[in-house]
Amino acid sequence: MPPSPAKKSLWSEYTNSEGRKYWSHATTKQSVWEKPDELKTPFEKALAKTQWKQYTSKDRPYYVNTATKETKWDLPAELKELKEKVEKEEEKRAQGLESPDRSSRSPTPEDIRELREAAAHALAPYGKLPPSSTDSPAKIEAPPTPKVPAGEVIVMPPGGFAEKSKAEEAFIYLLKREGINEQWTWDQTMRQIIMDPLYKALDTLAEKKGAFEKHINSILDARRQVKQLRISKLRPVFHKLFSNSVHIKSYSTMKTADQVFANNKYWREAQFDERALILEEYVDDLKRMEQANEKGLRDRNLKTLSDLIRTLDISVSTRWRAAHDLIVSSATFKQDTDLQKIETIDMIQVYDVYSRQLEIEHEEESKKLRIDNVRKARKAREGFKALLTEIQEQGHLNRLTKFKEIYPKIKVDERYNALLGLQGSNPLDLFMDHIDDLNEEIERSAEKLQRALSKEGKEIKLETTFEELEEWVKDAKIENQFEGRVRKEVYDLVHGKLQQAAEDETRRNERRRRHRIDDLRYALKKVGRHIDLEMTYEEALPHMKDLPEFKDVTDEEDRKAAFDKFVKRQKEKLREAESSEHGSTRDRDRDRDREDRHDRDRHREKDRSERDKQKDRRYSSTRDMEKDESMDIDEKEHKSSRKDRERERDKEKEKERDRRDSHRDRDRERDRDRKRGSVGPEEKDRERESKRRRMSSNSDRKGKDDVEEGEI
Repeated sequence: MPPSPAKKSLWSEYTNSEGRKYWSHATTKQSVWEKPDELKTPFEKALAKTQWKQYTSKDRPYYVNTATKETKWDLPAELKELKEKVEKEEEKRAQGLESPDRSSRSPTPEDIRELREAAAHALAPYGKLPPSSTDSPAKIEAPPTPKVPAGEVIVMPPGGFAEKSKAEEAFIYLLKREGINEQWTWDQTMRQIIMDPLYKALDTLAEKKGAFEKHINSILDARRQVKQLRISKLRPVFHKLFSNSVHIKSYSTMKTADQVFANNKYWREAQFDERALILEEYVDDLKRMEQANEKGLRDRNLKTLSDLIRTLDISVSTRWRAAHDLIVSSATFKQDTDLQKIETIDMIQVYDVYSRQLEIEHEEESKKLRIDNVRKARKAREGFKALLTEIQEQGHLNRLTKFKEIYPKIKVDERYNALLGLQGSNPLDLFMDHIDDLNEEIERSAEKLQRALSKEGKEIKLETTFEELEEWVKDAKIENQFEGRVRKEVYDLVHGKLQQAAEDETRRNERRRRHRIDDLRYALKKVGRHIDLEMTYEEALPHMKDLPEFKDVTDEEDRKAAFDKFVKRQKEKLREAESSEHGSTRDRDRDRDREDRHDRDRHREKDRSERDKQKDRRYSSTRDMEKDESMDIDEKEHKSSRKDRERERDKEKEKERDRRDSHRDRDRERDRDRKRGSVGPEEKDRERESKRRRMSSNSDRKGKDDVEEGEI
């Protein structure tokens, strides 16, 4: 008799480290993620038979339809009805309206008979005859529960079985005899056979349970083989039905198939899972075929479009919109219906690949063109340099030659015209570089020649001629080291430097002479009260011969010139004093003194300007070397002309006195205007403010310089 289940469940609920629940069996130690049926509520058991599944997210339940993939947070309507139905049945059972559950009492022979009849009804669709290749696929039967062959009897020998295999056969014989099938549990089976002597054929419980599982697996394997055989028989029949029907597509479901084949006898006789499995296989095959066709068509369109786009007028600068218009307007695209089915994204992909290829080709061509241009420019520069060398060898080009002098000779030459418009240095740059190279070569040769001549005790001077230089070179036996052209240019360079230095020295001496004359003329004011304007130079000589400025002027003519200028200027001052009606004599003398100083300053500025111009010319003609020499000369001059620096300081003091005098003159003029009544209040305020600033400034300067008016 089937045993009654235990009152307390052997399943226990646990939670893993991730917070997920699972259940473990206390006896078998089996662990499952899904809630066992023994622990499920009646509603949960009823829910498992539907297409809805219940899940939990953050302790909140939600429901998913396994067929339609629909998800809901609230309980669906059909589940609500099911829940109400289950609750009503539970209420009726609680009130005792239904018969008590058989699981709460020991099974009776009637219960066993009912269970076996239910199992027989479950296997009824498989029939009772063995399968045959000539039978209808729907009539293939499943094998019944294995039974003991007629006449076979196995009894327990005294002392047990000697071989383990015989003991296992005896135990399986017992299972077959008792009608144990795959629907029995081990607990039920053990209670059923535990009182039989053959139960003790195997010694351990593990061996008995292993034999039981082997028996159950043999039954399941037999039923699985029968099921596979039925499906293999039904598959060609159903495939033919599906292929002949226009309603079965790659997306069709069982609902559609049930509606289409509701009147087909093979379809009705087959099981639901068999129909679903074969339909799913057929639909999957259709999907794979369609996908393969789509992939083949897409690959074909991509290749066709790739070939087409290369024949169109598409360049590296063509945009996608213009390229798309060219593609769709082409004759090949209009005539090819399959190509018209291509997706826009695939067209963009083909265009993108082709445009990248065009860009790479364009970059390669541009790089090649740049290399060619660089090579062309380099060859053109080399040709122009060769042209300059030829002109130099012909004697038409030296270090002092200007570009405009050789331009008439090169403008018709192909080597000059080939260089025009190219990148890099132009003809003028190359010409200047060539001139620089010549200057450097001549300067190095000049240094080398001067060193060689200095060893022989010779030195090139201003009065040295080129013929003398040639003789010196021959005597020193160094004519082979310098070409005739180089020797001539070296002589011109050195002689030009010496001549320039002599001219600079002459200008400096002349400037010093003028400065000494001006100093003497200005110093005569100190003894002006002893010199009558009607005196001659000889008569005034005793009064000025002791002046330091007089002694600085060594030339008698220069002394006379300074005296004549002094007398002339004093007479002009007297005439101006007689003709002037306003202003004091002292102011007029001061004005004349300022004019004299201004004249002297103009002369000095003129000399300085001429000196600067000479320096500029010297710098441009002789470049860096001559610049260094000029700086050395100026430095020597700076060290040797202390009087010039003192004269410059005197000049600054005179300028300051001139500014003070001009302020006094303006004040005097304003006083005269004020007396006439032509000055307004605003002008008076400005005059007072200006006077205060002048007084403050004059007091500061006098305290610092202590320079009295009239001093040098």
